[in-house]
Amino acid sequence: MHHCPDCNVFVEDPIVKNFKISGKNQKKLLCPVCLGELNDAPAEYCRYCGNRLSPGTADGYCGDTCRRLGRRLWTRELIRRRRIKDDPLARILRMLTSYNKEHNTNLSYGQFVSFVLPKLDKRKKRAYGY
Repeated sequence: MHHCPDCNVFVEDPIVKNFKISGKNQKKLLCPVCLGELNDAPAEYCRYCGNRLSPGTADGYCGDTCRRLGRRLWTRELIRRRRIKDDPLARILRMLTSYNKEHNTNLSYGQFVSFVLPKLDKRKKRAYGY
């Protein structure tokens, strides 16, 4: 969790910018709202159960059981997201969305599969994520 002192918001997913200053790579975290620099905010609540944390905890969990269950939950969620991403139907829907944006059309799934998909050559199919 990060905190933006400029607009006073807490940010989970900051914008990451890599800068090369005098031959060294530096990574800066920027606020998605105002593009100001972010500070690290200490976790106030447990990531798994939501209980208020004591000031001495640094990893974001209130105990070993919450840490273990939280990591297992994140692992299951990662596996679920990978399965959705690899699903053939989701792959064709991503192709349809990118095709509609590129060609400025509004084709439905059925129109795309029956008319456009068979005519696409293999190089184009790869470009659309198939």
